[in-house]
Amino acid sequence: MNPIQTKLQLEAKYARLGEVIDALVSKDFTARGISHELYDAAREQTGLPLTMAAAEHLRQHVGKGDRVLIFTGWPSRSWLIKGLTETDGPVGAAVLARALEQALGVIPILVMEKSLIPFGEVALRAAGLIVSDLETALKSKPGPPSASVAAVIDFPTSWEEGRLAVDPLLKQIQPKAMISVELPGANAERKYHNVTAREVPSELVIKADLLFSEARKRGIATIGIGDGGNELGMGNVRSAIAAHLYRGEAVAPATEVDILIASVISNWGACGLAAAIAALAGKPEVLRAIDVIRITDRLVDAGAIDGLTAYVDPKNDGTSHEINRALMNFLYMSVTMHLDGWVKG
Repeated sequence: MNPIQTKLQLEAKYARLGEVIDALVSKDFTARGISHELYDAAREQTGLPLTMAAAEHLRQHVGKGDRVLIFTGWPSRSWLIKGLTETDGPVGAAVLARALEQALGVIPILVMEKSLIPFGEVALRAAGLIVSDLETALKSKPGPPSASVAAVIDFPTSWEEGRLAVDPLLKQIQPKAMISVELPGANAERKYHNVTAREVPSELVIKADLLFSEARKRGIATIGIGDGGNELGMGNVRSAIAAHLYRGEAVAPATEVDILIASVISNWGACGLAAAIAALAGKPEVLRAIDVIRITDRLVDAGAIDGLTAYVDPKNDGTSHEINRALMNFLYMSVTMHLDGWVKG
């Protein structure tokens, strides 16, 4: 099954705005050395700006009251400790949850490894959403009235248990879309790696690959967001990973998604997708309602680390509050000006 090629169509103003958003979130500002290569490979498959293509794909699949699953939580320093994660991933997942809920009226449900659930709950609350159990969240939008409720659930870390859990979960939640943000992707041998090719213990990773593979068979929209080449969804660009990443042949994930957003920081890719969603919905104010700094600080207070420094620093892959605030300001400005049109007085 191949990723979407050229099935999506965008109005000219949205396509142009998508180019701006993609530039803000995908250029190699942090000198990773692979951002442009992964982006170019992913872009070849859509023929459209990645963030806007993903937003349009979501808009075609989800509406008010629909359920969207958002997967995140990289098991950081997995060789040493369990229950530790990075700010990169949960921040972006929370941003997307708020944007999807406010712009499209969906019920966002985070899916994380069980020991990481407290991070997901903290991030959702910091994004302004009410956090409840799954049953309550599923009942939160019966039509008017509705409530801005989200939930965090776990999924098995065993391949066999995961295989058995796929159908019951899909039947219970009936999601219309799945999005992965900075989550390990299994290679062809069902192994996970970090970007230096160190193997990540399989027992620390939810077997989301199983859900995404089944979702594509059932016509559920799937989107992957990553930055290093080892995340779920990067199966779309395996050849580029093999060519440009150390031991890329071993690292490259196998699972494909409908649309891959390759960004310089996964959180930035999620913010870019949120901006594109807000633009298509005609609701740029959504971006002003989301405080990325607050989300980051709450996660750090809960013990999340910066993925670059490995300290409990209030950063996203080494980028400071000032930089991340500026990114959100640029995204908001770009969306509002492209929607309103450039007018010289």
